[in-house]
Amino acid sequence: MVEPDRPDRRREAPLEIDPEPAGLGRLAIWLERTRVARGKLEDARSRHASLDFGFNVAEHDAAIGGGLLAGALAYRFFVLLLPTALLFVSGIGLYADAADKSTREAAKEAGLQGLIAAQVASTAHGNSRWAVFLVAIPVVLYAAAKLYRAIAITHALAWHGSGRGVRTTPRGVGLLLVALFLTVVAVELGAFARRHSDFGDLIALIIYVVLVGGGWFLLTRELPHRDVGWTALLPGAAVVGAGFLFVNVFNVYVTTRLVEDRANTYGALGIAAALLFSLVLVGRVIVVSAELNAEVDNRRRGSS
Repeated sequence: MVEPDRPDRRREAPLEIDPEPAGLGRLAIWLERTRVARGKLEDARSRHASLDFGFNVAEHDAAIGGGLLAGALAYRFFVLLLPTALLFVSGIGLYADAADKSTREAAKEAGLQGLIAAQVASTAHGNSRWAVFLVAIPVVLYAAAKLYRAIAITHALAWHGSGRGVRTTPRGVGLLLVALFLTVVAVELGAFARRHSDFGDLIALIIYVVLVGGGWFLLTRELPHRDVGWTALLPGAAVVGAGFLFVNVFNVYVTTRLVEDRANTYGALGIAAALLFSLVLVGRVIVVSAELNAEVDNRRRGSS
């Protein structure tokens, strides 16, 4: 009797099972995907001028250390805010004495509400307000001069790649104070427009961007830059106006509410951390505005 043919098990194909890649295998796969994605971005960059412009700004930011510059500007803003707060608080107390009002009422008339109004009122209630007010004035001017120098160095790095030879001028410090004052005025005018107009939000937005951007444009003309026309400085001024508006909205709807709700939990450290984070955002906006102006000028020179 003939036995049927049986398959030769030695010739059967082995069962293939794809093992899960180990740590090095996953890293290799991730690196390969990153390389492919980077290749696609570079290809798109060569075809789209706007994408290439954004990459150039990002590379310029990395080359001059934009993150570190933003942190340095945040520190200088914080140093300026300390004596300015003392000047403002002592001024609130002096105004309350002259108008025969309580410090809490004077703080509310200045537009301060909630926890901030209570803190200012309690701090302004003191016997040495005149001394604090007089001492704070030169300290504010000194801190403003240091802030102006930091901003000037940032612009010099963005435009020329070096901060050497940057000088602090009285005109520049004065324009910086004007720009900061216009920021406060824009906030107050925006609040007034929202209270008295049906289109208050839109009017407040336009007022803020125009005043803040205009003030920064005047300051930018005094800061280091190449020999360019005034129109070459408008993009950066627009970025500052829109960027500061974003930071202001973030502070109103996120930072202030978080501080007021969690003041007992985090205390002064939490308030300082929230403030420093907001100032870092402000520093970032300033750095990007300078880099944007410089890159726009590079494009103009390259096409001419």
